[in-house]
Amino acid sequence: MHSIASTKYYPYADFKPHGLVEFYQRQNTLFTTAVGPFNEEIIDALSFTQQTYIEKIIAEHGDWCELVEFENSCMATPGALEKLMMYLADLKRQNSAPKKTAFIIKEGLEGGNLLSNTYCNLYKKTGMTMQIFKSKTSALNWLSSETTTAIA
Repeated sequence: MHSIASTKYYPYADFKPHGLVEFYQRQNTLFTTAVGPFNEEIIDALSFTQQTYIEKIIAEHGDWCELVEFENSCMATPGALEKLMMYLADLKRQNSAPKKTAFIIKEGLEGGNLLSNTYCNLYKKTGMTMQIFKSKTSALNWLSSETTTAIA
């Protein structure tokens, strides 16, 4: 059994985060479920909630990987996408970024065709390795492989 952290407990001040992000750690991997659509406040909740987990994984394993499985929608406001890029850049600057990130965007998921390239470009701009998959098995295989270059 794993301990699951969730953005639903984030103590927001003004505007409620839209979307839900929950995650748990297994060895050096953070398994994340992201239920969209998302607004920019969810990125604040995510960064606040993830910080302790990332520090713990780095202390225990040195580096880490992330598997993000989208449910319901992967749509996000332009503000959320901009804030996500700033969050990723901060992680990179602090040497806390994941070694690899795998997104699972299943066929037919709302926003999948529209935003897949956008998410890839966000990671690319921040110098991080990321790839999108249609299945969890493929994503896990890629995360466990030694290669760290993203496949186009």
